[in-house]
Order: sequence, then C-alpha cells, then structure tokens
Amino acid sequence: MIERDIAPCLAKLFGQYPFVTVTGPRQSGKTTLCRAAFPHLKYINLELPDQREFAQSDPRSFLSQVGDGAILDEIQRVPELLSYLQVLADEKGQNGLFILTGSENLMLSEAVSQSLAGRTGLLHLLPFSLAERQRAGIGGGIDEILYSGFYPRIHDQKIEPSQAFADYFETYVERDVRRLSEIRNLSTFQRFVRLCAGRIGRLTDFVALGSDAGVSYATARNWLEVLEASFIAFRLPPFHANIRKRLVKSPKLYFYDVGLAGYLIGIEKAEQIATHPLRGALFENMVVVEALKYRFNLGRRSNLSFFRDRRGLECDLLFETANSIGAIEIKSGATIASDLFNTLNAIEELVPKISMKAAVYGGTERQSRSSGEVVPFDDLCDVLERFEANQEMAAFVQDHVLPAPLESDIDILDSIYNKHIRPMLDGLEATLGQHDAEKLFSEITGISYAELEGEPINYFELSEAEQWEQSKNLYILKGKFRLDDKRSLKITQTLNFRRPSSYEDTGLFFSVSLIWSLDDKGFTQSVVIDDASDPQLSDRIPYSEMSAYRARVDRTCSAILRVIMDKIENGTP
Repeated sequence: MIERDIAPCLAKLFGQYPFVTVTGPRQSGKTTLCRAAFPHLKYINLELPDQREFAQSDPRSFLSQVGDGAILDEIQRVPELLSYLQVLADEKGQNGLFILTGSENLMLSEAVSQSLAGRTGLLHLLPFSLAERQRAGIGGGIDEILYSGFYPRIHDQKIEPSQAFADYFETYVERDVRRLSEIRNLSTFQRFVRLCAGRIGRLTDFVALGSDAGVSYATARNWLEVLEASFIAFRLPPFHANIRKRLVKSPKLYFYDVGLAGYLIGIEKAEQIATHPLRGALFENMVVVEALKYRFNLGRRSNLSFFRDRRGLECDLLFETANSIGAIEIKSGATIASDLFNTLNAIEELVPKISMKAAVYGGTERQSRSSGEVVPFDDLCDVLERFEANQEMAAFVQDHVLPAPLESDIDILDSIYNKHIRPMLDGLEATLGQHDAEKLFSEITGISYAELEGEPINYFELSEAEQWEQSKNLYILKGKFRLDDKRSLKITQTLNFRRPSSYEDTGLFFSVSLIWSLDDKGFTQSVVIDDASDPQLSDRIPYSEMSAYRARVDRTCSAILRVIMDKIENGTP
C-alpha cells in the first residue's frame, strides 16, 4: 500500500475529535486509507444491504455491536444514524471513536453539519497526488499522466485507463446519479457531462451548457451541482477584490481527475494527447487539482481562485495565505516565452498582496528569473509549501522579534559613555603614559567587552573614541539592549600587566578591570583588581541624578598607580 499524504493529518484529527469524516470521489482510496491507519477499528460497509437495513431499522442495536468505535464506510447511505452517533459520543465523552467515510459531498456535508457540528474533523481525500503516484512507481511523461489520471485502482490493478474510466462513468451514472437526483433522461445527462469535460478551464456558462445539451438553464445548473456533490467536477471561484468592479464573477469549471475528463472528450490512448486541441486545458486542470490536493492533504480548505478582468487580463491560479498571494501561470508547453511574466507583473500592480509569481510548465528545468520562478509541474507542491513557509516565517518574525532599543535608553547609554567611560579611559591612558609604564612591564594589553544578562555579546575596542558608535550598534544595540525590561548590561575594560622575572624579583601578572554595570534604575562604576572589587572605588549612580555626577578619574587613576607600585614591590608571581 502507498502511504497517502493525508495520513498524518487523519491520525492527528482522530486524537482531537470523537469523529473524523473523510469524503472524496469513489475509488479515491478512502477505505484503504482508513483501514490501514486504524486496523484496530471494526470496519462496517453501509453499502451492503444487510448492514444498511440493520442500521436503519434498529440503530441502537446496530451501534451496541460496534463497541468502542468503528470505521463506518459510505455513511451518507444512512444519514439518520448520525444523530445516534452524536448521542453515543457525548455519553462516552472521549475522542478517537469513529471514522466516517462518504462519496457524496453535498448530502453528507448537510447531515454532518446538522448532527455532528463541532464533533468531527473534516477531510477530503482526492485520487493520488503526483508525489503519491510517483511513490507507487507509476512513471510516464505528461501526456501519459494526462491520459491515465490519478485513480489508485487503475494503477494498482493495471487496468487500461480508457476501459477503467468507461466502467467508472457508467457505474457512476447508473448508481450515484439516480440516487442524487431525479434524472429521467440519462443519455442527455451523459452528453451534458461530456460537454462539461470539453469546457474545463473555461468560465461556467449555464445558458450555453444547457443550450448545447438541450436542457434549460435551471437543469444545467442542477446537473452541475450533482457533479459537484459526487466529486466529479468543481468550480474554481474568481478572485474577489474591489478593483473598480472590473473582475469577472463567473467561476471556472474543472474535473477532480484529469484522466476521466480526457476520457469524456474522447481520448482513448496517450498518443492522442500531444496534438489534441484541449491538451493545454487538460494540463491546466491537472495543475489546479494538484494545488487543491496539496491543501486537502494538509487538512485545509481550498484557498484557490483565478484572476480575470473584463479587459482579458488573466492569471490561471491564485494561491492565498493570510497575508499574501501567490500568482501562478500555467503553460503546457516545454518552453516559456520571455514575456510570460508581463501579465503577472501587470496583475501584481492591481493586487498588491501578490508576493510570489511562478509559471508552471510542461518542461523539466527549473529557472529563476528576475520576475519569478519557472517551475516544472512536479515541483508545484514544493513551491506552494515554500511559499506558505515563507509567509509563516514572516508572521513568526513579526510576532517574535525582539523589542528595539528605546531612544531614551540609547541617550542614557551614550551619556554614560561620554561622561564616565570615555573620560576614565582617557585619564588612565594619559596617566600610564606620563610615567612610562611600559618601562615597568614587558606587556600591557587591554580588552573591552560587553555582557547582557551575564552573557558576553561580543568583544570590541573602547580605547579609541571613534570605535564607540560602531561597537554600540553592532554589539550592544543589536543584542536588543533595553533599560526598562531589567536586562542588565555590563561594559568592561580590562588592562593586563605582565612583568618578567629578573635577578631582583620574580615574574608578575595582574589585571585591573574598570566596570560599568547598567540596570533599569541606574548604573554602578567599579574597579576590580585580580577579581577582587575595591569598595572604595565603587559608585552607584541613579539615572535620575546622573547629571550631578562626574567620573572620578583622579581618584581612580591614583588608586591604580598605587596598585602598580605595590604589586611590583610586594606582589607575588
């Protein structure tokens, strides 16, 4: 069995709801999927007359034999059972009880919304996606794919596609159509369906459809609803926006499986596709449905539409997210004209939310152009996934971005640097130079660094005044320094003194650190000598009183000079 892309979503929803309802076309793999995903659940097929009669005549006894859950296949055959299931689930008060499947979308959706609202997860399983088809080992070029379609059974049983589609359509008309609607003239209905297949990718026109099929506008509309309810065809809505009311309002018509559409327009072998006048329409149908499968297999609803205004400006597919839109042009040819993106660029000016433009084509090479991506058909879902991930990341960044430093905080930081840090460093440098301190030591090195919340954020050079702006911007402000959120900032300038051994004394190494610690109320200036803080050289200055304080350069420089003399005279190695 080929693992279906929707399987993880099915398992997740089963743990979150008492019911999960899986709908989709006949032979799309619903039963196989559900039985493989939940082998521990009892399986009951309500298409079987005896099971259906039992469920209809005595629903309480029927459910009493189900146990703690089951897979109920083709649940739309006994819609009255849903009310009893609701009561049972409410009594048990737990998730993961029943999997319900159905192949009649309209009837089942109405029944579920009335009885199981809020109690069921809803999934739509369509025939194989291209990735699933490839995982099943089904090869072939685009024409072969358009011919054979995506129904699992055709490929699993290796049935000739034209024969399989003929049987599928005949069974569908004889069984499902009779049950869904009182259609007396089935041959006229079949002609209507074939006319629909010949109009894939075109605007839905019930007047023309009805006229060509020999039925009224109302009948054509009703029959198309039958096709939609039974997962044969669907309508892609036009993009809605207040663009001076120039957009068309009619939806486009597509089939859920391109192979069935091809059969209905008379294609009996793959070789016919290459020269068929509807090859482009079939390719467009396949791309649109592939995008729809991508959404459904993630458990999401359709976010697809198309753009067309009354001047004829058109984009085949718009893929919307919460904050952005992807515009996709579909071309069945293996080459892309250089002016392809001119249309997409024009639409981008009308729809400002467009942030991704792509052309899906019948070739095999991926191209990145200045206006957008040129994408082979089998890369479509990857492109959609990346587009969604990009939008999610953009929203994530907005929600999680660290707060920018306040201008008032930056002003305080600059004031501390200019009035306290810089004068102290300049005074110490001048003092050491005045006494030729380099003659006393083989090496005097300095290092500056900053720490936020006790973690070094980077090293930088404070000894040169011209480095402050760059260091501040790169290391302190980039670390999202804020005084009002109590994230402590510590700026340290350390001087290391090294004196080699001689015949008069032994070698010596010691350090002097000048430290400025900032928090939400004020800052502390301190001097640390060999990891020991000198309390006589420590000052706590509130920001509110900062203008009244000056850096105590003289006192600090005097103390450091005495430390140097004492270390050389009495220090230990």
